[in-house]
Amino acid sequence: MIYKTTQRHIDPSLESVDRHYLDRMVLADLVQFCQDRGLSTEGTKTDLIEGLINWKEDTRPIPAPSTPLLFDDELQPVSSLTAEQQRLELNSREFSALFLDGSHGLDIPYHELQIGRRLGCGGFKDCYAGMHKGEPVAIGELRLTQFNEMDLQEIKHEIQVLKQLRHENVIRFIGVCTNPQHLCIITELCTKGDLFDVIRKYKKPTFAQQVMYMYDIALGVSYLHQRRPSIIHRDLKSMNILISGDDRAKVNDFGLARIRPKSNAMMHTQCGTPNWQAPEFWSQKPSYTEKVYACGLIFWEILTWNEYGYPYQDLSEHQLYVKVRDEDCRPPLAKLINYYPRNLLVLITEMWEGDSRLRPSMTHVVERLSTYFN
Repeated sequence: MIYKTTQRHIDPSLESVDRHYLDRMVLADLVQFCQDRGLSTEGTKTDLIEGLINWKEDTRPIPAPSTPLLFDDELQPVSSLTAEQQRLELNSREFSALFLDGSHGLDIPYHELQIGRRLGCGGFKDCYAGMHKGEPVAIGELRLTQFNEMDLQEIKHEIQVLKQLRHENVIRFIGVCTNPQHLCIITELCTKGDLFDVIRKYKKPTFAQQVMYMYDIALGVSYLHQRRPSIIHRDLKSMNILISGDDRAKVNDFGLARIRPKSNAMMHTQCGTPNWQAPEFWSQKPSYTEKVYACGLIFWEILTWNEYGYPYQDLSEHQLYVKVRDEDCRPPLAKLINYYPRNLLVLITEMWEGDSRLRPSMTHVVERLSTYFN
């Protein structure tokens, strides 16, 4: 009689794990277990458990995929200032009336702020870590000599939007310093910085953490869309998602957000960052709907974790329009197919559909992602 032998292996992390233990785990953690062992992430929770049990008992080990090489990428400030921009001469009372509209408890004296290290800069704002009454805060100080009346209205609008919002996945507004020499917007501090930098400075997280970032973003954006009137961000990108010290994602930077009356189906003002914009934006009458294409690109950034950089980074603006709008080009998914659950990749492709009518709502995205935490 001929005996067929099976090469066994030792997997210390599964030695004391049985089917009952695996059954109590959430789907996201089971996916991570499978990814770590090069196993299929397709199928139901039961399928994944069966695959892990088979692996534990008699399957030859398969090398896990390698982690992409990480590097730091220093962001450069962007400035589009003109000689015509004039300094605004307003006193503290006028500033307070302009930005706070009589709101009480939101006007913070400059002497109460402790300015710490500089976090970054862009446009006409410098951002610092700081303290206010013992609480760590982010302080965005405006360069008053560098913005005009239109910029002033944009900042005022951002403050008016922030004052309305209360959600754990939307940056929390604390107040405004209306000293004419130090006009500052004070918000909660997210110590890890923005998602774009986090992807470049930290190693690739677990699958559960990747999905949690996506889930947080979807919850934050869904909250904005479900408000009445709803709020359309219009410049969603990884630079405008902040990551807290406990790894929660929060939507930030509402300078380009617009409140959409319930009676209107779309908005028609072109703005934002082209690489994350939906194809329908690039027309003489761009339309903004609540079905967010940009989140699909951000989710792709989270899964690829800088292996391909940011969306369409090798394309010029003209090439971007031709490839994405006219030729329906999208970021590559081929290397992700054998590593991530198919249902998750399908969701992303649905989110960046060329026809906005075919894209899921953010409420639907939240529901789909929530299955990984059951």
